[in-house]
This record gives sequence, C-alpha cells and structure tokens, in this order.
Amino acid sequence: MKICAIILSAGKSKRFNSEKPKFIHSISGKQLIDFNLEALEKNKNINQINIISSKVNSKFIQNKNKSIFIQNPINGTGGAIKQFFSSNKNFDYYLVILADTPIFDYKIINNFLSKGIKSKIDISVISQKVKDPSGYGRVILKNNNLLKIVEDADCNLDEKNINLVNTGIFLISKKAIKNVSGLKKNKINKEFYITDLIDISHKQNLKLNTYINDKSPILGVNNFKELNNLEKASQELIKSELISSGVKILQPDTVYIETDVQISKDVIIEPNVVIKKGVKIMTGTIVKSFSYLENCYIGKNCSIGPFARLRPEAILQNEVKLGNFVEIKKSKLADKVKVNHLSYLGDSTVGKNTNIGAGTITCNYDGKNKYQSKIGNNCFVGTNSSIIAPVNIGENSYIAAGSVITKNVPKNYFSISRSKQKNIKNFKK
Repeated sequence: MKICAIILSAGKSKRFNSEKPKFIHSISGKQLIDFNLEALEKNKNINQINIISSKVNSKFIQNKNKSIFIQNPINGTGGAIKQFFSSNKNFDYYLVILADTPIFDYKIINNFLSKGIKSKIDISVISQKVKDPSGYGRVILKNNNLLKIVEDADCNLDEKNINLVNTGIFLISKKAIKNVSGLKKNKINKEFYITDLIDISHKQNLKLNTYINDKSPILGVNNFKELNNLEKASQELIKSELISSGVKILQPDTVYIETDVQISKDVIIEPNVVIKKGVKIMTGTIVKSFSYLENCYIGKNCSIGPFARLRPEAILQNEVKLGNFVEIKKSKLADKVKVNHLSYLGDSTVGKNTNIGAGTITCNYDGKNKYQSKIGNNCFVGTNSSIIAPVNIGENSYIAAGSVITKNVPKNYFSISRSKQKNIKNFKK
C-alpha cells in the first residue's frame, strides 16, 4: 500500500493582508505549514511527502527538505491535484492537506488514514462541527453518508445553517483521483475545486465517507484575526497538556509558551512569563513573573526572576538562583550559583557556589569579536564589577566591589582594581 501526502500551498492569500503567504506565519513559535509537515512525518505509513506550491511561494519552503511541485497555472485545489496526478500516478492513496490549516494533534491524521484504508474508501474527508461555519465549505450528509461539499459562496439558505464543515483534508483512492480529468471550472472563480471530485465519485457509486474530528480543532486562516484565534487555541492546548503533566501555571491566560519546550512536573510558572521554543526546565524550578526564556536549559530547583532573561545557549545547573533584571547569554552556571540582581553574564562559565554581586557585567565584546570569561568555584564577585574578557578567575577568589578585572586572578586570591579616592576640602560648584 503506497500513500502519497500532498500539502497545498500555491494559494495567493488574497484576503490575508501580508506580503508573505499565510502558511509561513507562525503560531506558538511554529510556522503553520510545519505543524502539518511534522504530523505527516510521524506517520510511518506515508511513503512520500510533496508540497504543491507556486513559483512565488516556493522560495519560502526551500528549507523544508521536501519535494516541491510547482503548480502552473494557479487554478484552484482541483487544478493542483489534476496537475500533480498527471506525473504521479503510482500511489494507491493520496492524502491532501492545506498548508494554512495546521493540525495540532498528529494522531488525528493517523486515525483518519487507518480508518479510511481499513474500510477501503475511495474519498474520505475530515469534517468538524464549529459554532460559526462562515467561510467554510459545508459537508452535506445523507443517511450519515457523505453526499457533497458545498463551498460557502455557493450555499443556499438551508446549507448556510449547517455547522459541519470541511477542513480541507482528503484521503483519495487511485480509482477516485482519476476523476480529476472530469473536473470543470467553477463559473464564478474560474477554478477547479477538489470538492467536485465527491459529486463525480458519488455518481459512479464509489465509496465515500467523512471522518468527524472531535479532538483538537483544525481551523483555517484567512486574516490576522483568525490567526490570533488559532494562536489562542494552540496556547490553550499547550498549557492544558503541561498542567495535566504536573506543571503549575498561575493565571495561564497571561503566560505564553511556544511549541518544542520541555517542562518537568512540579515546575511553577508565575504570571506574565514568556517561554520560547528550545527551553528545557527540570523539576522543582520556579520561574517568576515577567521572565523571558528562549533556547536555554534550567536544572532542578532553580529560582528564576522576576524580570530575568535567559537567552540562547544559557545553561543553568541545579539550585541556581537568578534575581530581578539578570540577563544570561551563552553561559554555563554550575550548581548553586547566585546572580541575585542587575547583572549580565555573556559567553561565560561560572563554577559551583559562586556569588555574582549586583551590577556585575562580563564585557565579552570588543566591537569585532566575542571572548570568554571563566569564573571558578566558590568565588565572590563584588557589586558593580566589570570583567573584561578574555579572563580567568580562579576558584575561591574574591573580587572587591567596583573592580574592573582585566587580568587573570589566581585561585585563593583577593583582587581589587579601583581608582584612588580623593576627598577635596571646601569644594564648591
């Protein structure tokens, strides 16, 4: 059984007010098309994944490492399948998905494929019930069997009230897809509709059905308002799954968490926190309000924030404490390091039990290149110190407050670097 998956991405997105096609806009940190690519890649029964695109849109998907078929002319969903099938006839089933209609739960596709192939259907479509069906094609059933799909613009008054809608996801047998040769252009849009295959196949008594999705919603996007609504749905799903796994999220509506994060049970996330993709947080850690995390690792029983920022490649081992207005970038902090407030550590390594005083800065950039700072175990760096990289500070060393460190500090040393204080008597402005 050979299955070909097709993602349609050649549309001009006329109603979407953007210079970029809809499918590369992101929700929860992931492009719309990537949700569907990942859903397809998780199904081991799919033999080939193709993206049907226009010449204009294809430049946005060159990095997807998938076969791209250029649709020319751009003449609708039915036209896309018609052109593709003319040179790709060696599959038993064709799974058709829209690039701008993300699938949050890959299991929906797995179940859809499994049931369709097991029952030897010729055309099956994923449908779902929605509160407002405006803009969607209505799925028309007769005796619970698929009869036809009517586009929103073509619906009569009775059909307008139907809330079972087409998601744009089809499974089509080789026998049914041959009927693309009989598709006719819609009189209004002058395009071929893939949905017209249903009517042709119905007249041939082919086996048709619909798979009603009652899991996570599959919704399309025509404008930025709908994109925002889809983002809300995605966020609710992400946070619901984390809460179910044992993560405590205070006031979830104020928290933003992207896909591709790993957060262990017994982590506490306070209100107004942003967690971008690539973040991993281990058990027992608390992330306090107004903290911003991206592509970083946080170990067990850490305390982060409030108002902390962890930038890419920040690695915090266990029981690290970061206070307010602390920024960490491309640095590794060992167990029990404390950076309580108003500090920046970039391109640095900090050893166990070291305390970094308020206002400490690692000066890692000279205008052309970036350099490393290394601070050993059990060090104390006094308030308002500047560490000019590259420099090594040995373990058990003590840096006096207000110092500018430009040379290596041996272990077990006290280092001070200040201008001499002058007290001027009877000074007047």
